[in-house]
Amino acid sequence: MDQIRFADFVLDRRKRQVLRGTDVLRIGARAFDLLEILLVNRDRVVSRDEIMLAVWPDTVVGENNLNVQVANLRRVMGADAIVTVPGRGLHFALDVMHDAPALALPERPSVIVLPFDTLGGDPAFEWLADGFVEDITTELSRFRDLFVVARNTAFIYRQTPRDLRRISREVGVRYVVEGSVRARADRVRVTAQLIDAANGGHVWAESFDRDVADHFETQALVARAIVTCLSPQIERAEGERVRVLAPENLTGHGLAQRAWSAISSGEMAYDRGPRDGAEALAREALALDEASALAWRVLAWVAWWNVYHGTTESVPDTLSAGIDAATRAIAIDKTDHHARRLRAQLYFMRQDVEAGLAELRRAHDMNPNCAVTLCWLGFYEAINGEADIGVSRAAAGLRRSPRDPARGSMLCAVGFAEFAAHNYAATVEAAEAALSESAHSATPLILCTIGHVGEGRIEKATETFQRAARIAPKLVESRLAGTWLSANRDYLERAHTFFRIAAGFAPPSAADALR
Repeated sequence: MDQIRFADFVLDRRKRQVLRGTDVLRIGARAFDLLEILLVNRDRVVSRDEIMLAVWPDTVVGENNLNVQVANLRRVMGADAIVTVPGRGLHFALDVMHDAPALALPERPSVIVLPFDTLGGDPAFEWLADGFVEDITTELSRFRDLFVVARNTAFIYRQTPRDLRRISREVGVRYVVEGSVRARADRVRVTAQLIDAANGGHVWAESFDRDVADHFETQALVARAIVTCLSPQIERAEGERVRVLAPENLTGHGLAQRAWSAISSGEMAYDRGPRDGAEALAREALALDEASALAWRVLAWVAWWNVYHGTTESVPDTLSAGIDAATRAIAIDKTDHHARRLRAQLYFMRQDVEAGLAELRRAHDMNPNCAVTLCWLGFYEAINGEADIGVSRAAAGLRRSPRDPARGSMLCAVGFAEFAAHNYAATVEAAEAALSESAHSATPLILCTIGHVGEGRIEKATETFQRAARIAPKLVESRLAGTWLSANRDYLERAHTFFRIAAGFAPPSAADALR
């Protein structure tokens, strides 16, 4: 055993250190050897002769040397730490903590937020570090796909060395969040990092700087910013982990996780392959566990993208099946904001704007930390008549999670919202950024096409239209026929006309009165 924990202390045999919390105590080599032999033999009284041979081998010293070292240890650890048994020797009397058996990992991705370190600054703001940990833990718990360890458990590790593998075993988590807080009267910097405790690998790290106008408001805002960035990184890391596992080693939930990862990474592809693969995995998961909300949610997401791309033989049947799948997921877990967002998107596809907006706003209220939900909410609000509000929301979602794995679709949401607001340069900027994230997706090309017409750059629009037609012929055919994701007259007329201009089916002058 490399480390022995007792009271507020840890003896690290490999490093030959004694720690109280994160402080290394200066007790000297002889005192360390004495403490080690007493701890190793804590179940019995150790004779003075045995101690002298172990601590001063091949050296003739008086017993006074032993008495001095015992006094040193008692001064540091308390007078009752070492008991003298007359005529027999010394006995270590403090309670030693035994390592608890490792807890099994939950099926869901599991995480603990450890107490943050306080670095420099004004000691009056040290309470901020604890506040950040509490808020981050609370906000992470809104993500129903995560198993989050309660803050009370996390805080027992405040004064212990950070052996992340041991912590992972003791509380049964795969991921650990660590961080630090540096605060002044007018400014705070919070640094957070996500670590895979199983292998010690760093998954993600970010720093957040804020002016401190109102301490509690700043604490809440920074905590939400951290969580918004953190959750997608856990999801991505978990997706990579389950992707390489053999199918026979996956539970129903594991299969559903792999399905969610597959549809998330291939959502914008016109090719049905990624969606078909995700659907097959979801159905395997449901064969093992019919109550897998995640698997039902995958089926809803698959249905939406098939309807969007026109890669289905029956749009009404696929829409109905998708809504049913999302409804089943919600029935299993009423707080699943992802499932509510997907049901909302399917309602929109069915042209039920009122029901869609109500459901999507409820999904956002359930988890305001989900950047993807916020982007989709902004997108649908913008294209259905509330352009200014929608642009603001969509842009905020993108800012909150700038390295999100779903960045391509989020950029498209921002771009279509900008188009709704007649901001054509911003439309093209978002579309081109989305293309850099999803080079083989037709959606950014369609967005780029209508944005270029809005700018009056017809040749560029024709070029991007032709690229989109080669990649996604059915989707382009559907848009040319007038099927868009909005029933708002202004948006629909401009999108449809601009797209037909790029295709050569309407003269460029048709855009003049609409821009």
